[in-house]
Amino acid sequence: MGSGCLVLVDGWNHYIAALRCFGYRSAAEFPLDRLALHVAAETGADAVSSAAVVMALPDRNRPEEAPEFHAWRKRLRKLRNYGVHHEPARFSYHQPACTRCRTSLDRNVTCGNCGASNTPAGRRKEKGADIRLASLALRGAWQQEYSTLIVLSQDSDFGPMVQEVKEIHRSQGRRYALYSAFPTCARPDHEHRAVPGTRELRLDSGVYGALIDRPRVHVTDWRAQAP
Repeated sequence: MGSGCLVLVDGWNHYIAALRCFGYRSAAEFPLDRLALHVAAETGADAVSSAAVVMALPDRNRPEEAPEFHAWRKRLRKLRNYGVHHEPARFSYHQPACTRCRTSLDRNVTCGNCGASNTPAGRRKEKGADIRLASLALRGAWQQEYSTLIVLSQDSDFGPMVQEVKEIHRSQGRRYALYSAFPTCARPDHEHRAVPGTRELRLDSGVYGALIDRPRVHVTDWRAQAP
């Protein structure tokens, strides 16, 4: 029976959390190969059986998003070389419109106080990522591919998935350990919480920085040690 560790990354959730806590340069490094080994070692797992990042890519056919698309595709392809598989999701796009006549509106809003131009959030929304990540976790549990599950996310929507994974392991008479890992900082306006039903693994700036500085390594190479 599986005794290894499955590491699943909620790509945008993890990236945005790292961006808020550590800034763009650290977040853009996206060191998921080293993170997978680190969090697995923290749980005492004997090996990483598989690692995947579930993430939508920006639309390459939109001129304003093409540079972002190519940057993320390059990062994800590089991660694939080190054993972190990319599981695709998709974005849906929303153009703001007048609530009365439905005329399309400019997304840029000028601040009446300082004159700065701002782009409101909500232009695009990721679709299918939660379902894809949950299906990977549930399929792996049914096929007895792991005994330790680590989700790099703080999304409370994964709570029901966690409960179902527990039930599958119990029905099979197997022991299990479920964790959520996420970046943390000292800012009081940043919420840091584990996925309901999991134990938390906090990644502070020291841990994250040390992992970025380490050489890349394949996630199944258990000779690598946590910092």
